[in-house]
Amino acid sequence: MSSPASIEGFERDNRTFTRRGEAAARPEISRRATRSSTVGRLSALDVFRGLTVAAMIFVNSPGNWSHAWAPLTHSEWNGCTLADCIFPWFLFILGTAGVLSLERRRAGGASSRALAWQALGRGARIILVGWLIAAFPFTPERVANLRLPGVLPRIGLVFILGTWIVLVLGTPRRLPLAIVALLALHTYLLTGIGYDMTPEGNVQLAVDRFFLRGHMWPEAGDPEGIVSTLSAIASMLCGTMVGYLLVAGVEARTKTAWLVGGGALAIVLGELWSPLLPINKHLWTGSFVLLTSGAAALLLAACMWIDERRALARPLSMLVTFGRNPLAAFVLSELLNRALLIVHWRQASGRSISLRALLFTHGFAWVPHPTLASHLFAFSMVLLWYLVLRIFETRGWYWKL
Repeated sequence: MSSPASIEGFERDNRTFTRRGEAAARPEISRRATRSSTVGRLSALDVFRGLTVAAMIFVNSPGNWSHAWAPLTHSEWNGCTLADCIFPWFLFILGTAGVLSLERRRAGGASSRALAWQALGRGARIILVGWLIAAFPFTPERVANLRLPGVLPRIGLVFILGTWIVLVLGTPRRLPLAIVALLALHTYLLTGIGYDMTPEGNVQLAVDRFFLRGHMWPEAGDPEGIVSTLSAIASMLCGTMVGYLLVAGVEARTKTAWLVGGGALAIVLGELWSPLLPINKHLWTGSFVLLTSGAAALLLAACMWIDERRALARPLSMLVTFGRNPLAAFVLSELLNRALLIVHWRQASGRSISLRALLFTHGFAWVPHPTLASHLFAFSMVLLWYLVLRIFETRGWYWKL
């Protein structure tokens, strides 16, 4: 998976933009009485981002992939599960938080040219970190066959191109046209030039095999392939539209109503489109973009509603810890997952077992149901990374690119 802006990229700008005088020195979910309604909604964005990060760690860390609940695994081809929603939610959040960054920098006098160069530099660093993770543990064979697509490389590329599109458009009123144009072009490439929508006959696989052979997943193409970058940018721009809504000078109830109405409409349109263009994460189809963006809008609206009610918001404080340091959560959890698979332990019988399997077998053998045991292991990983990030938070350590 995500997320991560990219996920983390705008986090410092997000906090800076939301300050009022010397307030907002500590991460909080609920608003202080002196904060404006806009600040409260930005806190809600931290909650939504934290929820997405925690969900990413959870679905990526089952004790045994053979015993995982279906909604927490990715669809084999057509369809959409909870696991499939996590990455597009990261891109949606990327667009929403990006508006705060752009508006703050513009208020500080930054030109569009300077903003474009900043986006290029930050996106390139995100891509580089993604490639370093893919190369771990840096064996000659792994480096020689480095997988170029991936979660962070996609986030970095979408961040660059999406930001440039926002800068060129100049006004949020043109964003719907850009989203429609991207989805129309992507749909035409999928269905209008002689390719089908099967795992072995789609245009994305053909393009990736031509440009990325030896540097991609071989099975049915790469889920972060070249062609689907077009529609992934559309996912970010859907979040950008929401970002402009959040900074608009209208009442909180009005903004929440727009989120609920727009999110519900996007889900309906995605479902209506799906008989003609299946909902498919591997190809990142337009119907998938509408469905996941609509769900993201509804979840953000729910976080805003909770944020307005202090008693409900307090129990979600751990999500803010994830939401304020998402890049660290993603990178460190990915590296640990890889290390647990690479490091092997030789048992008395002479059989070698991965450290991950060893921890799961001996740590959760007491759980009678294998699927429950598998997800309890995943939940333990979420708790582990919460403790790590909480230590980072108390020391003011935030990973930014």
